Amino acid sequence: MRFFQSRFFVHAAALLAGAALVLAFAPFFLWPLAMLAPAALMLLWLKAPSRWAVSIGYCFGLGFFGFGVSWVFHSIYEFGQAPFAFAALLTLIFVLIFALYPALLGWLQRPADPTQQHMGWRLLVVMPAAWVCLEWLRGWLFTGFPWLQLGYSQLLADGGTIFAAVAPATGVLGISYIVMLSVGLMLLLLLGRGWPRWGALAGIVTLAAGLYGLGHQHWSKPVGDPITVALVQGNIAQENKWEPDWLIPTVERYSRLTDAHMDADLIVWPEVALPGTYQLFRDFVLNPIQRELEKYGAELLTGVLYEGDAGRIYNSLVRIGDDPEFYFKRHLVPFGEVIPFREWMPWLNKLVLVAVDDLQPGTEPVLLHAAGQVIGSSICYEDAFGEEMADFLPQATMLVNVSNDAWFGPTIAPEQHLQIAQMRALELGRPLLRATNTGVTAIIDAQGRVTARAPVFETTVLTGEISGRRGYTPFARWRNLPLIALLAILVIAGATIIKRKEKSQ
Repeated sequence: MRFFQSRFFVHAAALLAGAALVLAFAPFFLWPLAMLAPAALMLLWLKAPSRWAVSIGYCFGLGFFGFGVSWVFHSIYEFGQAPFAFAALLTLIFVLIFALYPALLGWLQRPADPTQQHMGWRLLVVMPAAWVCLEWLRGWLFTGFPWLQLGYSQLLADGGTIFAAVAPATGVLGISYIVMLSVGLMLLLLLGRGWPRWGALAGIVTLAAGLYGLGHQHWSKPVGDPITVALVQGNIAQENKWEPDWLIPTVERYSRLTDAHMDADLIVWPEVALPGTYQLFRDFVLNPIQRELEKYGAELLTGVLYEGDAGRIYNSLVRIGDDPEFYFKRHLVPFGEVIPFREWMPWLNKLVLVAVDDLQPGTEPVLLHAAGQVIGSSICYEDAFGEEMADFLPQATMLVNVSNDAWFGPTIAPEQHLQIAQMRALELGRPLLRATNTGVTAIIDAQGRVTARAPVFETTVLTGEISGRRGYTPFARWRNLPLIALLAILVIAGATIIKRKEKSQ
């Protein structure tokens, strides 16, 4: 019995619980672990000495991020061409930093007096609210990394669990909160006595009824006629993408795949489909393709690098034509598109290779127009930032994400990224087209369901039909501010009440 109460066992259990939580997300979809793993963490915090609270949280974070974002190493080492030791060190630092968030949660929820548990207040007020506030903080601090927020685990390939119903109202963070609150209620039902147990049961029933009602609420409606789409997955290996010998084969591949689908209303190529700037390919590749498309009434969106004034390079999405429209990527990837602190630490240039110099960020959420649709665009992991995607509403009738997840290789990251895209469609009540270089290319409906997807690492074209939609979900209108303000108040109020109770006892 002493072993199960030992420091080693408690911290090892926290580490394993954190790692197990990753299995709740794509591609594993063991979504009940989104409740079981946090429940294990909460129990450890309740039963273990309060002086261990921070280290328990840190071990949980090490397991969660160490397993969940292990693909960072693959991206830096295989395709960033960084030395093995530097890639491993950078990945380790990445994990060590993000593990601080659960550690901070451990500190926030622990009672000052180790003899007092205050179980109800901790399980129902402080832990759920603080968990989500820290997810929100992680989503924007130091440019933000909102990957693996708990709410994503409630979206499966063919739809969502009952918890996903709150997404259009509160966004992914609202799902995280409802999941954590449900965990707290169930633990109180199991561990509590007397009226707290009955109160927990009433809370579970009320929550289930509310989720059921939200699940039958529709926030957007179809507008206009359906359009046919063709999403081109070129499947150019990342190690070949910028090789001169692959320039002509790449152009020929995309041209050939497009020629076979001229009957589609809208054709989409992935992020930076062609290895060069828009100006390089405009006259000899893109304009001839456009002239052919005009014969069939089709239009093409493609990811390109655009050279602006003073040689500034932008990662962009363009609707080609005589009067092209451009969306410039606003949220750049550190060490992928821009090297932080380059001017102060030029030696970083020798350790991480970026295909071009630092890219420039766009500043406006420019809408594109094609195939009778108004399009809200995102490039690469921009679709992980729900509030930024909401900038396109209410005008946008559909969403398009172009990406090059070849950077991730054969890891779990592309499937995690697809799950993130599903959440944006559900939050905003819009269908989303996802065109990627190597996968996962997919068509997602306004309920966040994947209606069609292409096999990964295959050269193919995914075809389908979608309808644009109108409507303004509460999340798109209000973003995260109301939820985070409320939860911050709960954290402060809960911590204050616990402190006062401790003083009075």
